[in-house]
Amino acid sequence: INILNGDGTLNENADAYAGLTVEEARTRMIEDLKTALVLVKVEPYPHSIGHCQRCDTPVEPLISNQWFVRMKELAAPAIEAVHSDEVMFIPKRWKRLYFDWMENIKDWCISRQLWWGHQIPVWYCQACGETIVSREDPARCPVCRSAEIHQDSDVLDTWFSSALFPFSVMGWPEETAELNYFYPTSLLITGFDIIFFWVARMIMMGIHFMGKVPFRQVYFTPLIEDEHGIKMSSSRGNIIDPLEVKDSYGMDALRFTLAQSTSKGRGMRVAMRDIESSRNFLNKIWNMARFVLLNLGDERPGLPAEISELEDRFILSRLSRTILTIRANLDSYNFNLASESLYAFIWHDFCDWYLELAKVRLAFKQDQAVKGILYHVLKEILKLLHPFVPFISEEIWQILGEEPVSLSIAAFPQPATSDSQVEAKMAAFQEVVNAVRMIRAELNVPQNARLKVLVRTFNPELSALLARKSQALNALVGADEWQIKKDISAPPGSARQVLTDAELFVPLTELIDINAECSRLRKELNQVKTELAKAMRNLTNPSFLEQAPREVVKKEHKKQEELLAKQERLQANLTALEE
Repeated sequence: INILNGDGTLNENADAYAGLTVEEARTRMIEDLKTALVLVKVEPYPHSIGHCQRCDTPVEPLISNQWFVRMKELAAPAIEAVHSDEVMFIPKRWKRLYFDWMENIKDWCISRQLWWGHQIPVWYCQACGETIVSREDPARCPVCRSAEIHQDSDVLDTWFSSALFPFSVMGWPEETAELNYFYPTSLLITGFDIIFFWVARMIMMGIHFMGKVPFRQVYFTPLIEDEHGIKMSSSRGNIIDPLEVKDSYGMDALRFTLAQSTSKGRGMRVAMRDIESSRNFLNKIWNMARFVLLNLGDERPGLPAEISELEDRFILSRLSRTILTIRANLDSYNFNLASESLYAFIWHDFCDWYLELAKVRLAFKQDQAVKGILYHVLKEILKLLHPFVPFISEEIWQILGEEPVSLSIAAFPQPATSDSQVEAKMAAFQEVVNAVRMIRAELNVPQNARLKVLVRTFNPELSALLARKSQALNALVGADEWQIKKDISAPPGSARQVLTDAELFVPLTELIDINAECSRLRKELNQVKTELAKAMRNLTNPSFLEQAPREVVKKEHKKQEELLAKQERLQANLTALEE
């Protein structure tokens, strides 16, 4: 027995409660039971009931007549299209979810009792009661010829209309030039949460009405989550408003953050600190470009005919390798790996190393080749950046005044030859610089103190390289003197670093208070040992490993590795100073 009207009130089957809402009827019923002196008690009764996702109102089930589409016949060719990779899913694992839906498909209720949407093409004759389904709007009933007909007020499920999108927006059912050119398209990018709602239905409708699949590849993005791994939703209040981000950080910062966060997993975590980090990266790019342009002035030099300096050959090799890496990752839809590779090249290879070495050569006006390298790499960087951060890259490109007139129509960079031997030599040079910098930082050597560095090595190539680059080494580490020998020994009170092909010493007796520094190192070493013991207790505790979230366990492992490395460095520094 149905007790509900279409507006949610009780009908005549509810007798005295007719016309009331369900909640009103329940309240009235309790009062009537009290009046009749038959009410024993009122208590909450927890149970599961559906709620509207928009307004959270409890949903009362009501059986009604609806329109359905028979789906088995439509699903069969769509299943085969994905089985045969006529439509390729990226990542492939989402095929399983697709097949689970499609192989167990039910008839589709396509009618909705809403005021917004495509009205269902069904009419009713008021004279004879005939139901009319027609491609064209009928003027009369085909049975009794009465003009008293009205269209069903229901509208199509929005996903039904959306399923027609790939061809309906280009003039279908007419055979337009746009339809012939753009259908099928090459790629659809969407979320995995609407594989059945949209992707599957577009494939079914495309094959049925057009005889061809609507697209060749589908790339499924992960869902955007907050920093706690919870899906962003306006109802939860955990969204990041893109318009607010635009005003505070710029759209390029948001774009680059999303590119870095996009993996082939289920979710991508995005936090404001990530966007701030991307903003800082864009500031780095702007300052890098400004430095290059300030040193070029009106010059727009080409690559030098001969390239002999290690850092020049290094940066061109790394550029070539980065182009290959980015191209491969973009082609395979690994956007995070592509953006991380570009970030590492710009920030570390170019800004941290090449620019710093270029400053020395520019300051001493040693050669003009460095300007050509700087300008070439800057142009290639802008081309690589443009798919990720189009606004800042285009702005800098316009300042350069280069062809083509816009980066949006520029060809993607082509790799030259990379040189592993050159990169290995540069890595050895960087290892020496980093070792001296670590000594200065970890032993509290004053920033304005000029160092004397002693290097013991049996590698003639490294000896020659360090001797040739002494001017650059002095600028990078704040040193005045380098001694590079096979048989050199450490003076008392020297810090020591063991490298791959060398041993390095920095005398500190005249630069710091050795006794005070040893005391500080012992104290810090004890603190590290305490923290390390705590981390190791956690990682050997079965309860922690089983119950703690995976991210927490992973973080604890990383913490242990960092503490072990720090303990080793502190102990080595203390031992060296005590000798």
